[in-house]
Amino acid sequence: MITLWPAVRRAVTGGHFVTAWTFAAVFVVSVTLLAPLPVGLSVLQRALVGAAGAAGISVVWAGVALIERAASDPRVRAAVIVSALVLTAAARPPLQDALSRLGGLPVPPPTDAPLRILTNLVVWTIALIGTATLVDAARSIRETNALLAQVLAQWEGSAARVREYAAAARADILAAADLLTTARCETTADVRALAVDVRAHAHRLDERAAAPPAPGDPLDAQAPRALRRRASPLRLPPPGLAAGVYALAVLPYALRSVAPIDLVVGFCVALLAGGAADLAARLPSLRRRPRARGAVFVATTLLAGLTLAAVAVGQGVPLAAASLAVLAYPALAFALAAGRSTAHALRVERRRLSGAVAARGRADDLGTRRVRAALRRAVGLLHTDAQGAAVQFALRHPDAAPADVAVLAADLHMLSEQLRTALDRPTAPAAADSLGPVLQTWGAAMPVSADVSDAASAALRTDPALARDVIDVVSEGLLNAAKHARERTARVELRVAATAGGPRLRVRIVSPGAPTPHARLRPGSNAERLGARLTVEGADAVLEAVFAVDDAAAAAGSVVCTEHSDGTPERRA
Repeated sequence: MITLWPAVRRAVTGGHFVTAWTFAAVFVVSVTLLAPLPVGLSVLQRALVGAAGAAGISVVWAGVALIERAASDPRVRAAVIVSALVLTAAARPPLQDALSRLGGLPVPPPTDAPLRILTNLVVWTIALIGTATLVDAARSIRETNALLAQVLAQWEGSAARVREYAAAARADILAAADLLTTARCETTADVRALAVDVRAHAHRLDERAAAPPAPGDPLDAQAPRALRRRASPLRLPPPGLAAGVYALAVLPYALRSVAPIDLVVGFCVALLAGGAADLAARLPSLRRRPRARGAVFVATTLLAGLTLAAVAVGQGVPLAAASLAVLAYPALAFALAAGRSTAHALRVERRRLSGAVAARGRADDLGTRRVRAALRRAVGLLHTDAQGAAVQFALRHPDAAPADVAVLAADLHMLSEQLRTALDRPTAPAAADSLGPVLQTWGAAMPVSADVSDAASAALRTDPALARDVIDVVSEGLLNAAKHARERTARVELRVAATAGGPRLRVRIVSPGAPTPHARLRPGSNAERLGARLTVEGADAVLEAVFAVDDAAAAAGSVVCTEHSDGTPERRA
């Protein structure tokens, strides 16, 4: 459920308090809870007077809609809405009486005016603010879902983006290799000019490695897809909520209509009947039968309305007024259930879209990870080896002979051959990209064990970028264990699992002591950016992240490797 006060404040000050649902609520309330009550009026006469009063009230709220949409200050909007609620409560009883007199119908005595105004104030406040809050919450989630759907559509064409990016990277690397091969260097001045050109190519490769293709690039030709509407299962309102709201709404009327003892009895019956209706649909036997649960909820809610009407008649309330409970209570309960069902369906859709967007992002990262690593290797060859060799040659040979330049040209030719294969040859990760040093460092401070499958180890060996990401998550988890664990110890688990979307490397860092309910990763931390999440598993805290890996790195079986505090590995089958 949404948090009540922030949701109400957002609905009142957001500029969209009045919607089409507001006028629907005005009509329903006017012909049910706030219908005229004098004895002698038929059901049709009550409905006609109530509908005419609803038309007058609707005019007021139409004006409120124009004012709140024109106002830019949230305080002004809130003041206009509160003023309209008070005006509606104060003006509706005399308006309804005037309409009744025009038709020659009886009206309540003037002494009932204060309680009638109080009744209107309570009912309008509950009905209109409740309606606006539910509508605003649904609108907010729909807007978020629409935005996520647009982002998801922009992520379409991931494979095309990756292919285009790899082709552009290969073209830039080959251009740099051709420069080293075809450059005509006969003098030291030619070598200096070559060093400048090599530097320019190195900068171009470095910029491409730092800026992989982003969603929304011109490669995307598909338009955003519309959201798919899904049927939502019934979500029951919290037990007793409908009964409590209904009792609060009829309280002012009950104060002037029944004796105190009858008032207490009526409220107890309302709470018991409403609570029983809510709980009956929550029986364990109905938990996995949504249709049967919905049917039971409808039947018990209607029965609760009949019970309330029967109690009211027994306490002397006129039949016409008492029969309103048969309509009002079920309408309120069904509205709460519909609002909760809609909000739940929208939240599920938001989670689905968020997950899809994150998955597309990870797919792009996986597709460009090797290309970016190759670009960085090429930058190193150009900047450190080629440019460095040219600069050193120019410094050592201010007036180079052709034979000296020929030796440099041969070295540059060898570098060009290495450049041409930069995208195709895998490079083992450096020592800094290995989990071993990380585990040994933390193992000197606290007991750390590692459970790494062969497939996970192979994935880390063949993908330096993946290894760096995994090390970032493991380091964050071990740091959390050292700072917050009940006992300073941790277990690191790395497993490759087959999924419908391809193999995934699951990284888990488990430490004793469950985190607090609102514990979160450091905002802006690299682990958070990589999608790691902090969860509870029994009495342990678990930092978990999932990475996409290549199929080739996931073929090995699983072997357990336990790394102790002294860094000595022990293997067992």
